[in-house]
Parts: sequence; C-alpha cells; structure tokens
Amino acid sequence: MTAVASTLAGERRSQSEEMTHPGVAAFEAFVADLRSLYREGRNIPALWRGIASRLEGLARNESFRRLTDGWPEGDGKQYVVHVDAEYGFAIDALVRGPFHKAPAHDHAHTWTAYGVIAGWERVTRYVRTDDGSDPKHAVLQEVSSDICHAGGVDLVPPWSIHTESNDDNRAVALVVRSENLGGFDHTAYRDDGSIFAARGLIRIDFPITTGIR
Repeated sequence: MTAVASTLAGERRSQSEEMTHPGVAAFEAFVADLRSLYREGRNIPALWRGIASRLEGLARNESFRRLTDGWPEGDGKQYVVHVDAEYGFAIDALVRGPFHKAPAHDHAHTWTAYGVIAGWERVTRYVRTDDGSDPKHAVLQEVSSDICHAGGVDLVPPWSIHTESNDDNRAVALVVRSENLGGFDHTAYRDDGSIFAARGLIRIDFPITTGIR
C-alpha cells in the first residue's frame, strides 16, 4: 500500500469511528428528545423540567462521558455543539481546568439546564438584598452552595444569580440554553458588589467528535 493510500485508509477509519462512537449516538438521541419536548407544546417550566431530566440521562451515559475525555480544556471559552434551527435552543460544552471560579452572574431572560458530565462543580446561588436602585452596585446574599457531581443537573431559571467553581479537578459540563448566547447582556457581579454587563465567554463551534482516540 502506498503512503497516500495508507493515509486515506486511516482517514476513513477515523471518520467511521467518529460516526459509530456510541457517545455520538447518545448525543444525537438526546437532541431528538429535546426537539420532541418542544413539539409537545409544554408550558415553559414543564418544558425545562423535561429538558433537565433528559440531560440527566445523558450526563449519566458512560459512552457519552468517554466521548468527552479527549475534549481540551477551554477556560474562557464556550464550545458550541448544537444550535437548533427550528426551536432556537443551544447546547454548549464547558471544559474547566482546576481552580476555576466564575463571577456571580445571571443568564438574563433565558432558561438554562447545566449538566456535569465529568468531575464536579460547586454551584452557589445568591439573592439581591438591596432595593436595586443603584445600577452600579448590589448586595448579594448566598442562599445555597452545593456540589454537583458527574451525572447531576442544575436547572437555572431566568435572572437567577449563581456561580460555578471547582477545586483541583477537571470538570466537563454540557449546557442547554433556551437561546444562543452572545446577542444580549448578562448581569455579573464582582466580589465587592460592583455590577458589570457581560456577553459571556468566547464561543467556538465545536464538533462533539473532537478528541476521539
């Protein structure tokens, strides 16, 4: 076999492995399930409870977890793995390195289901205790702080203030959003209570087959 033929054969094997990886099939079935939920016409809270339940199933799928093992760390980046042309929801992946901590923030008017695929993250929630009259400063009170282990899902309603952090572990999350980010501001809060507007992380188109070995 010539070097060129050998290379082409290797590429065909690689493409075949990507398409037949059981983690890919699990993800495709998950997207189909979400589209079915939208078609049912549920009210919004019921829709998102259903989405969180489906995401929990995917987060506990060992084949899908193995698929993410080769995903590169992307602190400061959000990997866009699916944007639904018909229903508008988006699915992102986050791969956190050790000792990551996001500032307290909300997702504005959007709904979010946050599923941990590998590792763990601490999810901390806050409420504002000031009267909201100062556009540049807020007083936040912590109301809960829980570890979300692999297989767990956190459902984040609109305007809910929260943060995610980890310790000395790598953490992989898959995030379903009611719409694609980047076109509107979120409210974020520094540790001193000062408020700033943010558009979120750098968004990068990302095939879920990245890193298959």
